[in-house]
Amino acid sequence: MPGSFPMTNQEVGRDRVKRQLILLLFPILLAASWIAWMFLARVNIYASTDQARVEVAQNVYYVQAPLSGRVMTSQMKLGQGVRQGDLLVELEADPQKLRVEGEQEHQAALQTQLATLQQELQSQQRALAAESSDYRLAVDQARASLAEAQESAHMAQEEFKRRSELFHDGLLSQSDLDQYQSDLKKKNIEWQAARTTVARAEREARMHAGERQVQIDQINGDVSKTQGELAASGNTVQQLQDELGWHRIVAAGSGRLDEIVDLKPGSYVHEGDRLATIIPEGHMRIVALFEPRTAIGRVRPGQTGWLRLDGFPWQEYGSVMARVTSVGSEVRDGRVRVELDPLPNSHMPLQHGLPGTLQVQIERVSPASFLFRRVGSYVYQAANNTPVNSAANTP
Repeated sequence: MPGSFPMTNQEVGRDRVKRQLILLLFPILLAASWIAWMFLARVNIYASTDQARVEVAQNVYYVQAPLSGRVMTSQMKLGQGVRQGDLLVELEADPQKLRVEGEQEHQAALQTQLATLQQELQSQQRALAAESSDYRLAVDQARASLAEAQESAHMAQEEFKRRSELFHDGLLSQSDLDQYQSDLKKKNIEWQAARTTVARAEREARMHAGERQVQIDQINGDVSKTQGELAASGNTVQQLQDELGWHRIVAAGSGRLDEIVDLKPGSYVHEGDRLATIIPEGHMRIVALFEPRTAIGRVRPGQTGWLRLDGFPWQEYGSVMARVTSVGSEVRDGRVRVELDPLPNSHMPLQHGLPGTLQVQIERVSPASFLFRRVGSYVYQAANNTPVNSAANTP
């Protein structure tokens, strides 16, 4: 039978070969297309982290207790707007107030004592000036008397010489000469007495001036000591007032209160306790913390990122697009800090503290290159018993 239809059998054979060729050509084309896609197409590579949040670009102010104490009043309410210098919390300060009052009373007493000493000093200086004038006058009078007595003694000496010559010439009697000699002795005695008077006047002037100066020096010492005590008291008052000011906790900047601690009168706070956070109004930014092997050398300024906020399902709200502005070069707590600016196309209200997951497009590679990287990474990590890095991926 097969040999009865040779032409038909030949046609059937040719049709079978055509179908087989067609069926073989289809996988060849598919394989060629797949190979072309593997080497010519481009896919996005992303670095991702779940440690991302929205923050204000300005510095956040923290309200901390400068010292330990009991709360008297608290003015803090969640979301409340405050200005720099506004009173937030006041701590009990009765002992400090009493110390300030006591030191101020001591300071007033020292000021009164200083005024008294200065008045006494001025009185002693005036007395010294008056006594110095009196003693100078007395010394001058004594010196004038000395000069007069000296002149009289010299004149008596000259007169005695002349009378002695007359006596030797026989022109003067012995009794008259004795009279002139007695007068000379008297004048010399008066001269010596005048010299003694001058020395005594000068000595008394020096002695009284020295005694008065000792009193003035002593008062000056008391004045200096009191001034030192007054300065120390002033410093103590200033220090106590500064410490008293620490009991009034004020806002370090303007903004709204967040993360407040519910403080009631009588509550006790410890030094360094964070009582609230002041969030300033201003531009928002995105801060993300990446693993070093994911970010260093791969995440760069200018790259685009997408933030999926935890509180806003991305299927409904989408993602917040952002642009990388800066990348940290130091590793802190095992992470690298990356900052981004949100792009103006976001329709979600951004608020400080919103957490989310961030993806940053770090490069575009061919699927083959990505596949080879993944295979090489798995082989290397399997050989070294290290966990597989899943931070960088495709969309």
